[in-house]
Amino acid sequence: MTLDFIIQDSLNEDAPYGDITVDSLFDQSTSQNATLIAKSNGIFFGKAIIQAFLNYADPDHQVTFYVDDGDFVTASTKLCNFKSTFSKILLIERSMLNLIQHLSGVATLTNQFVKKLNAPHIAICDTRKTMVGLRNLEKNAVKAGGGTNHRFGLSDMILIKENHLKLFENLYALSSLDSVIQRAKRTNPQLKAEIEIETLDQLKTLPLASFDYVMFDNFSITSIPEASAFCRSLYPHLKIEVSGNVSLDTIENYRCLDIDRISIGALTHSAPAFDISLLLL
Repeated sequence: MTLDFIIQDSLNEDAPYGDITVDSLFDQSTSQNATLIAKSNGIFFGKAIIQAFLNYADPDHQVTFYVDDGDFVTASTKLCNFKSTFSKILLIERSMLNLIQHLSGVATLTNQFVKKLNAPHIAICDTRKTMVGLRNLEKNAVKAGGGTNHRFGLSDMILIKENHLKLFENLYALSSLDSVIQRAKRTNPQLKAEIEIETLDQLKTLPLASFDYVMFDNFSITSIPEASAFCRSLYPHLKIEVSGNVSLDTIENYRCLDIDRISIGALTHSAPAFDISLLLL
């Protein structure tokens, strides 16, 4: 979904017949200056979004930015000043703020995980647990916060999960999984393959030579060292991912583990909104 479509859809939702209050009280051409102010500490993300809302509402607007995406800002930091008509500013205000507050919240939460982990060799990754229509924006916000993008969608990677394995086991022998993955990668040589593992026994039983990544899903932190050591010895090419039950309270415990990345759905599905205010000048 393109940003222009998101903007158009949001304004159609918020003002399907215009802004009745402004239309009833004020001259549509009244000029107005406004500013956006951060109301908390964190990572800003939304410069292109603000610009796009202004472009859509008023091609004759003027705007000056004081921060860039990925910048750390504190409460009372001025993000930008802009000039448009009073009616256009109030038309876009809520939709624009909703979007940049959410995305700045995603960037801020990601940055908190990265800083709390404090292990540059371990990537903090997002997941597909994103808002419908906002995946590209949310994943860009994750990057602005210092995180790493996992796959964008089902077309980007061969990723065998629990339900795939259940059906595969019903139809075929699990011992044939390696040859099936080899064949799939010959058909799609640009794609990587990953498998989700739920137990140590499963890890030691399944043939994994043709995979590029292995994901330890909901492993207890005490079982990860044994699982990692097994992978490093038998499959040294595999990148090791951990997923499940990782929070800001526990992320530090993963710092010294022999893993390559941690995927965290909360980066996008549970990020608190970052408080931003629009003030008329």
